[in-house]
Amino acid sequence: MENKIKIPREMLMHIDFTNTINGGNSEPVVNLKKGTDGYEVTVKAPGIESEDLQLEIVKDKMRLYHLLPIFAQSQEQEEQWKTIRFISTLTIPDGVDSDNITARYDAGKRHLVLFLPFNHQQDDFRRKVDIERW
Repeated sequence: MENKIKIPREMLMHIDFTNTINGGNSEPVVNLKKGTDGYEVTVKAPGIESEDLQLEIVKDKMRLYHLLPIFAQSQEQEEQWKTIRFISTLTIPDGVDSDNITARYDAGKRHLVLFLPFNHQQDDFRRKVDIERW
């Protein structure tokens, strides 16, 4: 018995376009390890220059992305249009000190290393709350 999978034409065209621009895209590899002092996230994104990587922290999320150049208006024009391509969006785990998250690029291994330190001050936080009565 032969199985035939029907894939919508629009999906095939989108996949073809995505694989065609800038010679195609490779999928990044994201690994998360929990250590004694915090989490270590390694990101290997083949085909993306380290200078193009951007990292933003918004509330409890980390967004790793790069700017992907799109078609220029003319050859003489210095300004080139770019669009955002998200590599990864990670939720910052509870107990992480968001103010002290660091990132460094290891040129030898060609990967980005993010360090998410634990906030040890919150670990033993305890407070008694008085109940108002009226």
